[in-house]
Amino acid sequence: MCNMRVILLGAVVGLSNFVANATDVVTRHDEDTSPFQIYDNNAMVGYYNAVEGNGDSGGGFALNVEALLDNNIWLSANGGYLLYVARAAVPLNKITGASFGLSGGYAFPIAKSLNLIPFISAEHNGLSMSNGSASSAVSYSDAYGLGLLTEYDIIPKNLKARLNTNFMSQNTKTSFVGSGYHPDISSYTTFITIAPSIQWNITDPLTTQFTYANTTNTLNMNNANTINFSLGLLF
Repeated sequence: MCNMRVILLGAVVGLSNFVANATDVVTRHDEDTSPFQIYDNNAMVGYYNAVEGNGDSGGGFALNVEALLDNNIWLSANGGYLLYVARAAVPLNKITGASFGLSGGYAFPIAKSLNLIPFISAEHNGLSMSNGSASSAVSYSDAYGLGLLTEYDIIPKNLKARLNTNFMSQNTKTSFVGSGYHPDISSYTTFITIAPSIQWNITDPLTTQFTYANTTNTLNMNNANTINFSLGLLF
């Protein structure tokens, strides 16, 4: 009889611990100033794939680190490495590319489950392309812009939805290397991006995020659709 009570007591304790962990997988952020700090303090690495309206496509790896501080200041740094580009018109046999960006903003908690973060951002991109002929092209671009993050805490500490809307102004300079004279080309355009995402905190400290982004080039009205799946750590 005594052994049965011990078994039953152990089962009750085990069940209560399981329920507590299942309903609140992350507990170390209970004293955070904002309920969104459990999501927005993270480091993630992911893979992205983009398809443009003209048939061009590309993909690669992306790294992002962001932090939401106790004083509501929000900071983000991101980097990317291009693995491939497929051109519909001109096939490319060699291409390398990388990007780096910084963003900063201030969070306005509208409600317990709603957060607004207006931000400014800057980004630098480098790209080297060759189609197998005697010439190749190298381009560098710098972009600056502003945007708004709208965050909604669907399941506290576990599931968050975010909508990133931003406007970027970009200057690009392209240089050609090869036989003959090829003058540099400079271009300017603006981009509008709408990017909804879902972040799920699997457990402490593992988190994952899925993002879909639609970007419109206002110069030629060409759209790019990008999906990004990321896996990361909370801190």
